[in-house]
Amino acid sequence: MIFLHTNGGNDLRIYTYFARLALHGHNPFTSPANGLFLPIYGNSPPLEMAAFAGLLGVHDSPMTLRVIFGLADVAVIWLIGMYYPRSKSWRLAFLLFYAFNPFVLVSWSAFSEDKTILFFLIAAWLLALERDREWWAWAVGTGLAVFKFLGVFAAPMLALWSYRKSRWRMLIPAAAALTVFAASNLPWFPHSLNAFARRDAHLGINPIHASPLLVLARLHLYSSVEPRLFLVLAIAAVFVLYASRRIEIREAVVWALFSGYIFLPDDPFNRLLLITLPFLLLVEFTAKQWIALWVVSCMAALGVVIATHGVPHALSPLASVLRAVFSREGSPQHVLWINLVPALTIGFYLIDRRPTRTRTT
Repeated sequence: MIFLHTNGGNDLRIYTYFARLALHGHNPFTSPANGLFLPIYGNSPPLEMAAFAGLLGVHDSPMTLRVIFGLADVAVIWLIGMYYPRSKSWRLAFLLFYAFNPFVLVSWSAFSEDKTILFFLIAAWLLALERDREWWAWAVGTGLAVFKFLGVFAAPMLALWSYRKSRWRMLIPAAAALTVFAASNLPWFPHSLNAFARRDAHLGINPIHASPLLVLARLHLYSSVEPRLFLVLAIAAVFVLYASRRIEIREAVVWALFSGYIFLPDDPFNRLLLITLPFLLLVEFTAKQWIALWVVSCMAALGVVIATHGVPHALSPLASVLRAVFSREGSPQHVLWINLVPALTIGFYLIDRRPTRTRTT
């Protein structure tokens, strides 16, 4: 029903545009300057470009990609429901949140995103680490790196974890991962390397959407060097925490993924959701915590709808109040409501970590 009554959002049109260029024999990394989207938006890894082009080759419609993203959601439910070593109550609470929470549905179904594929890989990665499957952990981490560069952020922690397990034999899966990552950039090489430069260019823009850096910009404390500096310092801090055994490997991976995205100046609501949900896989919330998270995320979902489509007709008598409370994208209100979801989730995670627990490598 959501697929039928929504258009999928701007990111879906970007995926489709550049995938169609590849499908019809054009280089998606040298797209025309006067095309539907500026070349700078062609910053996805070559593997993702090729995968989406192949899917459109089967059926050339944005709905093809939306179906794949929906199937990734089904895969998440299957993986966590069937294979995560948790209590039935934990799995039920998480799956109800993932399948029916309005914030998730708006972010990843109404605005169709590749984030569903990424989250499936993240969940599979954490499961492999929890079960001490070294080769599987390297394989899934490499998949995240070649599909969206995301696995790169946790590579130092993964290498140290692997070294602690198998000492210098870890060079074998590490070398294999590096080889696969290098090979994944061969399609459309050397123009495929433009993806790195274009992503770096995004770090130089002024904060937009729901980026927490908008707070610094409003206080006139923002400069374009801050995203790069904060990212490096945060990843280094996560590595130190893991190396000193203050956190275990799954926490290190989740914090690395969070650090890799939270300081981007163009963070929208759907990306912030992607780096928030993995924290839910680490802890078991109480009933009161789940209720609080549902309330806050439902408010965030309403804020997304108002910011992107205006006040729903059913709530039109409250239009002026709702606009004042939630406002538009890039406003302090929007930043507050969207970032309240990760803030609350991390707060619950930190509360869960307070008692002394046995740590593993």
